[in-house]
This record gives sequence, structure tokens and C-alpha cells, in this order.
Amino acid sequence: MKLYSFESVVDRGFEDLPDPANEGAMRRVEWTITKRTLADQKAAKTVSAAYVLKRDGVDTEFANLAGARAAVNKTIVHPEKLTRAKADYPTKK
Repeated sequence: MKLYSFESVVDRGFEDLPDPANEGAMRRVEWTITKRTLADQKAAKTVSAAYVLKRDGVDTEFANLAGARAAVNKTIVHPEKLTRAKADYPTKK
């Protein structure tokens, strides 16, 4: 088994946090979520994957993407949940 690893950026953003060193003024902290994958080169299969949140010089590892996004207070609303049901539209008769 020959293993290799690679990283790919999945999400990025920023959040404004109060800065205690600057009398509570807001400070922008940028973050990046990276997917770290370990794969078997011969079988072309993923052996393991982890999501790493890089924020303010600290790397935090998560088992899934939802956990990493929750750590930066980012929620994704899927378009199908925003679309009204067909029965909710008025008929044109």
C-alpha cells in the first residue's frame, strides 16, 4: 500500500470579534477550512479524511465539515428547503 496525502480548501471566511487588547474594538479574524485527505495510491481509495479549521494561528481538527462550520458559526441553508411546495403556489384558473 502506497499512501499519499493532500489538502484542499473547502471554505473560507471571517468573523468580527471584540479585541480585549484594543478596548473592545472589533477585530477581523479570517478562517479557512481545509480537507486533509490520506489516500491509497494503488487502490485509488481514501483511507482517511479530516477537516482542519485554521483560525488565528490555531489549527483545530474535526471529523466532519458540519462540525468545522459550526465552530465558526456558519450554517448552510439548502435551496430545496427554501423552495415552496407546489401546492403553496396560487393556481391561475
